[in-house]
Amino acid sequence: MNAQTASLNESADLTKGAMAREKMLHAALVVFGRHGFDGATTRMLAQEANMNLGAIPYYFGSKEDLYAQAADYLASFIEVRQTEHLQRLQLAAHSSHDPAVLSDLVVAFLMDQARAILTENIPTSWMHFFLRAQAEQGQAFECLNRRVIEPAQAVLTDVVGRILGRAHDDPVTLTLAFLGIHQALYIRLADSMLMKRMQWDAITPERMEALLNTIEQAIRSQLLHYPKI
Repeated sequence: MNAQTASLNESADLTKGAMAREKMLHAALVVFGRHGFDGATTRMLAQEANMNLGAIPYYFGSKEDLYAQAADYLASFIEVRQTEHLQRLQLAAHSSHDPAVLSDLVVAFLMDQARAILTENIPTSWMHFFLRAQAEQGQAFECLNRRVIEPAQAVLTDVVGRILGRAHDDPVTLTLAFLGIHQALYIRLADSMLMKRMQWDAITPERMEALLNTIEQAIRSQLLHYPKI
């Protein structure tokens, strides 16, 4: 075997390994999202990935390591969809002091995020993983908090505080920023309940836009009409 052939074989092995790792990470997000860390077993994880039990120690070391790396994978997935919009909000907000303009900027950011959550083909189990990680408050939560939650909240609370005429760390500022960024998330998680309440058989693109328009107006009203100090 010459050097070129050996190099090609090594590249193929690396690609195969990377694909296997990603497959296992997707399975981990699904299984941990459904069952939580304690409820998930290595057998469940291997079955979801359609791989043997040895794949977890081979690629990740342990169930704990797989859980942590699944959180890191999800954080990267969200960062790609959040960072540019967040930077745009931060940059645009520096050039205005008008509460109405600032409110429009915040709403535009939140609607971009909402559309990503509600219209992209993101498994609901991935969102459950996100919520379970917050509840368990372990290494996975620390990763998601540091890379996803804190950057978004830092920018939002600054802009929301300016709209309200309050400090960025005022409880009202923190609460409204938190509510704004989570409203679309919980609609996605409760979509079965939502369809029953609305007497829908499915959430069509038209119905989705109607929901987003309602959320948009609600957030804008919360920001502009909250009593000033």
